[in-house]
Amino acid sequence: MKRISSFLKATVAAAALASGIGALAQGSAPPAGYVSIHYNRCDNNYDGWGVHLWKDGGIPLPGIEWQKPMMPTGKDDFGVYWHTKLDDYVNGRVNYIIHKGDTKDQGGRDMAFDGKAHKQIWVNNGDRAIYTSLADAKKAREAKPCK
Repeated sequence: MKRISSFLKATVAAAALASGIGALAQGSAPPAGYVSIHYNRCDNNYDGWGVHLWKDGGIPLPGIEWQKPMMPTGKDDFGVYWHTKLDDYVNGRVNYIIHKGDTKDQGGRDMAFDGKAHKQIWVNNGDRAIYTSLADAKKAREAKPCK
């Protein structure tokens, strides 16, 4: 019975990958207790881009400094993404800035989202908005295409 179950799981996973949804559905979804920030750049150049994360009161997460941001957890069809543990934030408020050195995205503003309400967000470079679904982020990119 275990062999049949394992075979069925493998078959479903292979079908998902073959249909093109595997990378987004499986690879970039946050594990239990985590949230994800997804980031898309028009130039597809993510070298040196990281995320600065902090608790309320400006206290950075352990191991994160402005000069040493968290580097991406992975890459998928949308771009790169970061997973961060929700319990590290006061009341689920995830504070972040996506940056490369002193170059900040999203208008250079401090950004935040409610990780209890939204386990994943999507960000298009050059856009100040935070999208709570992949579909909304893609629609926004279509409305304001990369140059």
